Amino acid sequence: MSQESSQPGWREKPFTVAHFRRWTRELVLDSGEPWVLEPFQARFAADVFSGVPEAWLLLPEGNAKTTLVAGFALYHLQFYEGARVPAAASSRDQAEWLYQAAAGFVERSETLERLFRCQEGYRRIRCDSMGSRLQIFAADSRTGDGVIPTLCLVDELHRHRNLDLYRTWRGKLLKRDGQIVAISTAGDPAGEFEATREKVRTEARSVASKGAFSRIVGEGIIVHEYAVPEKASVDDMVWVKRANPLKAITVSALRAKRKSSTMTEGHWRRYVCGRPSQEIPWIDPEVWDGLKVDIGRVVEGERVWCAVDVGTNPAIALAAPRDGEAAAVRVEIFDGDVLLERIEARLAHLAELYDVREIAYDRVGFQRSAELLEAQGLPLVEIPHSPERISIVSQTLHRLVQTGSVHHDGDPVLRTQVVSAVTKETERGWRLMKGAGARGLIVMAVAVHQATQIQPPVLKPFIYVGKVG
Repeated sequence: MSQESSQPGWREKPFTVAHFRRWTRELVLDSGEPWVLEPFQARFAADVFSGVPEAWLLLPEGNAKTTLVAGFALYHLQFYEGARVPAAASSRDQAEWLYQAAAGFVERSETLERLFRCQEGYRRIRCDSMGSRLQIFAADSRTGDGVIPTLCLVDELHRHRNLDLYRTWRGKLLKRDGQIVAISTAGDPAGEFEATREKVRTEARSVASKGAFSRIVGEGIIVHEYAVPEKASVDDMVWVKRANPLKAITVSALRAKRKSSTMTEGHWRRYVCGRPSQEIPWIDPEVWDGLKVDIGRVVEGERVWCAVDVGTNPAIALAAPRDGEAAAVRVEIFDGDVLLERIEARLAHLAELYDVREIAYDRVGFQRSAELLEAQGLPLVEIPHSPERISIVSQTLHRLVQTGSVHHDGDPVLRTQVVSAVTKETERGWRLMKGAGARGLIVMAVAVHQATQIQPPVLKPFIYVGKVG
């Protein structure tokens, strides 16, 4: 390992915890505070600097895993001559978070700003004085096949579709005596990540556990795990805190998070308690059935918010606000592939039957139709069906359903979509998954969200009825 000497005046040797701790103090976090290395980070860094080929850190969400990986990347670039650091995330969006974490350190920290050059369009960071560079990839074994790494970084390993890229990079470590560092939360018990994790534990030379922390040492791999143990309850906040070692995470904050109306059991167990967990249905069918009403349905002439989505089995949803934060809904789900002209005609007819305040649409496959309808005077509003937006509307619908604030007419096709819905859990929240078998559910969530937000009052025109003159 070709190392540069330490910083002027520093006695510590590079690639030791003492040196890394001193180096991190010169970095500025996004809070504006200097980065003070925490004990759990220092423990993991010690094993990384020992030279073990593979090092895994498994931590619940919000414990600054991406921050630590970004720090490892920059540190390696600065003190390893000719370093090549490929870093992989599970998706383009996650890769962007990883790049921004590293680039943010450079932009905020005066000592780093002089050393590094950030190339955002390429998701690349260079340290020209050492001839080293970081390149960020989305998880695809084909894109990472040509690298000869000194340090590989893999972010959120449990979210990768498979471990092909990880194994590709693992196979290249011997060329330059490199290492691979992976961070992750817990995954799905049926997934490849959890199967590999269990194999590592089963074949380990030693497993040392204390409280919610386990250190697993295998052949060429060391794993640090933080999780609420099976003997403890996931509702015991003292144990949950032990599984979340970052000082900024407090028992009171965890308790408030647990009570949040948008929290699901699956998310809590997996992403907060560190336990592998399968998805849990977002709704009990009996709860949905109990929201059926005969009186209080959506009726012609009333004020409604509308949403539409096209493709196979297109759907249109109407949501009429009720007293408080509540809404009545009616959803029309078409079977199979339907001509856009039919959807356009139906929306125009609904605008005649109801006081339609807006028609929310996603531009994919519907932009031309939206322009035609807008030209006819219909109130079109573009609401992209991005993961972030769908997460917001999903959680609004879930909250209102759980409080009995959504009323429907018992449509059996919609019921099938509601009770069979698939959800996706991420560190940034959960969402209902889109698809041909869920369009009615998704447009209902969008319409309900739009209808139950605080709307501006409708101002009637001022009409003078007094005598003139």
